[in-house]
Amino acid sequence: MEENTENAERIVTPFDELLLKHQELETKLTESEDKYVRLYADFETYKRRVSKEKEEIKNSTKVSMISSILDMDNDLSIALKNIKDEAAKSGVKLITQKLETFLKSHNIEVIQTEKYDDELHEVIQAMEIG
Repeated sequence: MEENTENAERIVTPFDELLLKHQELETKLTESEDKYVRLYADFETYKRRVSKEKEEIKNSTKVSMISSILDMDNDLSIALKNIKDEAAKSGVKLITQKLETFLKSHNIEVIQTEKYDDELHEVIQAMEIG
């Protein structure tokens, strides 16, 4: 009698094979879905990080460029005060005006103030005037 029970346990029907294969495929599908969700989340994180890095590089470059332009503006202002020849002075004045127009188009303008208020102003570079 025990022999029949052992034989019955060893017999694998085609249905059992299909059931086992179905379970294996469900497991693989679940693993694949998990990998997909993780990869998608990683990719979204990557896109946000790259976007943030691009914005930081853009802002850093802009600040660096504007700082250099402000140095040139300061040099032109000093030159304008020291030029004696009126023709040369008018040429430098024209360049200075164009430079100021460019800076204003980028929302940068000279602020004449005795006291700095950090609630009101954002300083890129401090310069001695005059």
